[in-house]
Amino acid sequence: MKSVIQGETHVLALEIGEELVESILSYAEKSKISAASIQAIGAIRNFELGYYLLNEKQYLRKKVEEIAELISCSGNLAIKDDKPFVHIHVSAGLPDFSTIGGHLFSGIVAVTAEVILTPMPNVMKRSFN
Repeated sequence: MKSVIQGETHVLALEIGEELVESILSYAEKSKISAASIQAIGAIRNFELGYYLLNEKQYLRKKVEEIAELISCSGNLAIKDDKPFVHIHVSAGLPDFSTIGGHLFSGIVAVTAEVILTPMPNVMKRSFN
């Protein structure tokens, strides 16, 4: 991963094979970022998505092996159980030009991932709702 800070904004360039969610968490811990807005584009493979089933209070999960364009990726970083926690939703474009999306649990960078972290001034704490 390469990174640069421009003003308050942290710009990360992840490389092939890096795990997207873990890389963001690792960077946030190292940089002592406890609240941030997240945006990203790029390409991922071997990713796992979730759709939250409200009545069951659990995620329906789907693994996707193929390479997909990271069309839209947005979320936030907060503190949960005294540790940084990433909550990201994505839209991903598949080779047949269809899209798939949902909560991103994990994903491997296929080509690159360009991540923008915009820190927030106050600590955000997540708790079960």
